[in-house]
Amino acid sequence: MQIRDIISETKDIGKLDLINIISFTLSMRKEEILMNVEREIENEQLAHIKNLVKDRMRGKPLSYITKSKEFFSEPFFVDERVLIPRPETELLVEEALQILTKKPHISHILDMGTGSGAIGIAISKRTGTHIVCVDISMEALSVARKNAFLLQASGSIHFVCSDLFRGIKRGRKFDMVLANLPYVSHEEWDGVMVEVRDFEPKIALYGGVGGTEVYERFAREIPHYLEKDGYVICEVGGDTQGKKIKGMLETIGLTVVVKKDLSDRVRMLTGHG
Repeated sequence: MQIRDIISETKDIGKLDLINIISFTLSMRKEEILMNVEREIENEQLAHIKNLVKDRMRGKPLSYITKSKEFFSEPFFVDERVLIPRPETELLVEEALQILTKKPHISHILDMGTGSGAIGIAISKRTGTHIVCVDISMEALSVARKNAFLLQASGSIHFVCSDLFRGIKRGRKFDMVLANLPYVSHEEWDGVMVEVRDFEPKIALYGGVGGTEVYERFAREIPHYLEKDGYVICEVGGDTQGKKIKGMLETIGLTVVVKKDLSDRVRMLTGHG
């Protein structure tokens, strides 16, 4: 069977998803697939493609199938151990880079809830700043370490397995803390897309009954770890949660700026001491 036959006969998933699956299976760029549609596919490769198409049909995210997700123009390895990096999370990286441009003295950064390492690695690659990446999941940290190695950022990143700040020595101070913590509430959980709810790690998504429980603990603990003129940049899940978490950060003495994403939802809070 030729590539053109697979493309013409497979109607169960989108064409772009199919081309990505073929590209992954044959280790070819997507452009090469379209330029070589007459290429014959071996039976073993064909069977693999069909199995991956079935996975996609049942809702498995394409990024888990191809083991890759681009974030801030970098190709990150991802699998079911980590949350797939979202485009809106790039807002945190952009905000951090803007601050670092204005405040070059910042040298100690903490990436809390690092997951695949996307935020910390993207910043480190562009600035060379030393970053501590923290996650409660040892499995997630394995993926983050792999990404740091693959993207040549290992030398400036230190990984810590910890439930928030418990694994960080009390009194250690950071100039900037970035946090992308679980914020999906119990009420929102059933409405989450199937490919997210059934495949991505719940520990990285579910923020408790109200969705802000993890952030409540974060806000209580962060004064012990943030420099007096330090920055806190958080991703949040909308207007209601944003208002609550903003109040938490203001209670501990931070001045907070709210920013929205392209969907006009409150997505990021930047607190400054």
